[in-house]
Amino acid sequence: MLAPGVSFENMVTITHRIDEKLKALLDRFCEEHGLKAQAVVQEAIAQWLEDAEDLELIEERRKGPWVDWDEVRDDL
Repeated sequence: MLAPGVSFENMVTITHRIDEKLKALLDRFCEEHGLKAQAVVQEAIAQWLEDAEDLELIEERRKGPWVDWDEVRDDL
């Protein structure tokens, strides 16, 4: 499943080098699961970016401000 807002429309080409062992693992995985490497790589990048965004939000929220548990409990 593609991350929200990501589609296969309006495709562009990117060129990057990866380790040959990683490429072999990707090829084998795609072959075994009937997938295209393009789809796997696109989904992996989309998920990585989404995770990075989530991590930013977590770090931001860790800074506070903190709400006292008693206040939260009273609002429930």
